[in-house]
Amino acid sequence: MNGLTPYPITPIGSFIGTILALLPLLSQVRKLSVGVWGYAIWVAMFNFIMFVNTIIWHDNTNVVATVWCDIATKLQVGSMGGSHACVFVICLHLYRITRYRASPDITKQQRHKKLFCELLLIIGLPVLVMALFIIAQPFRFQIVEEIGCLSAIYSYVGYVFQFGPSALASFGCAILAPLTLRTFLKHRKEMNEFLSSGRDITYNKYHRLMVIACLDTLLNVPVLITIILTTIIQGKNSSFNYPYVSWKNVHDGAGGNLPGFSLDSILQVSASDWSTDKWAIFTLKWNEWIYVLYAVVFFGVFGTTPEMRQYYRVAFWFVPERCGFRMKRASPTETLSDIAFDRDVEPQTRMGIGANTRQACPHF
Repeated sequence: MNGLTPYPITPIGSFIGTILALLPLLSQVRKLSVGVWGYAIWVAMFNFIMFVNTIIWHDNTNVVATVWCDIATKLQVGSMGGSHACVFVICLHLYRITRYRASPDITKQQRHKKLFCELLLIIGLPVLVMALFIIAQPFRFQIVEEIGCLSAIYSYVGYVFQFGPSALASFGCAILAPLTLRTFLKHRKEMNEFLSSGRDITYNKYHRLMVIACLDTLLNVPVLITIILTTIIQGKNSSFNYPYVSWKNVHDGAGGNLPGFSLDSILQVSASDWSTDKWAIFTLKWNEWIYVLYAVVFFGVFGTTPEMRQYYRVAFWFVPERCGFRMKRASPTETLSDIAFDRDVEPQTRMGIGANTRQACPHF
């Protein structure tokens, strides 16, 4: 094996990414917008797929778990477009707030229409791409050693499915994010007054959403442009740069490039085959780790709020409290150094501590 990432660093990172992306959703079910929910789920899904893939195929290309690969390869395609569509929805929401600097009353019908449009972008678009992907899919899937099962694509149509949704969403964010920041800075006083009112969105939540929108755009747009341009420059060395002649041409030997292959075939790629290509290394490792970074940033923005810290304390004390320990908190301003571990206390004292604990940190 020609391993490039020592095992099990990748599955550990992907597993942590999955947990970090989902944790903030546990305590903020109603407070987070549809765009944020969608972003967290798509990022967590991609990380979970990488977690499973890099365990099963970390040192082999054995044809196993074929049903898993059928599902995972489609979800990977959906995750790439879906996560960026969610960021676009977030950017659009922030732009509207910043531009109008008000929260106009909307009817129930308008609210449902807005939600429907957002769901079309967050769920509908990725599902459509997953369904149509078979048009440019030359064989079932490929198993890449150390990476796992990946989708395959052939012909110019692949640009539409592979890069189209991500490019449209990312370029839309690249336009909206600077406009939003410019308007915010230009009307800072009005924006501060509006955000302080807490009617539609709080000051802290606005800035958290802005961090997600800007950081995702900054990380994705330059790399996406580089990947597209490099793929074009590769010419016939890339499977993207072939004309779409017909369904049979694509699904019967990939235009003659893979004789004997069909839509039921599985391509096996060893690490020694792809680890000598620097561009292949970059693209594979970028996709492998960028979603872990997305999860870390998402957790840093939404998973470190005071409310989330309260939930962490409750989770930490869940087992000790059932063993007789209590977390003593004399006042809201007390620090963590005032935590007391005490079994042998008087009944009256125990009751007082229990009451304070229930008020400060409600049980699950």
